[in-house]
Amino acid sequence: MKSTYLKDFINSFVSIAKGLLVTVTHWSVLRPSVTELYPEDKPALPENYRGMPTLPVNPATGRSGCIGCGACARMCPEHIISMEVDATDPKDRKPSAFTIDISRCMWCGLCMEVCPKNCLRPGRTFELACYNRESMVYGLDQLMSLGGELPVEEQEPVEGEAPS
Repeated sequence: MKSTYLKDFINSFVSIAKGLLVTVTHWSVLRPSVTELYPEDKPALPENYRGMPTLPVNPATGRSGCIGCGACARMCPEHIISMEVDATDPKDRKPSAFTIDISRCMWCGLCMEVCPKNCLRPGRTFELACYNRESMVYGLDQLMSLGGELPVEEQEPVEGEAPS
């Protein structure tokens, strides 16, 4: 019985020494610092970063490529997307109202995958903190401003222009 007490006593000192060794190696001058100066220096986001859904704008037409099919609203498991289609011109379908409640979004990306025109894109904005829930509901204009512009290679040609 005394031998187990002695072993436990010795093992406790060995464990403390191992723990202190780990702590000292993390304090080493040779180890680089991992602190980010966040508000001043924004972190570099990876290419496959999946942010909030946005609607990029085609600069040639001045509007997004959304045709108001409603596939994104039907596919969303949280039912946070709502849209109304502008019925003034039946040949030119576009949404008159498009809202996303980001406070309930679970960032699954299903709405972006199901979009037939590939107009819902993940945004590069990650600073979405706010003080009330009402400001987490984004409308059509806000989604288009957050989406930026479509890259040149993905823009659809405007009617009357020859494709380049």
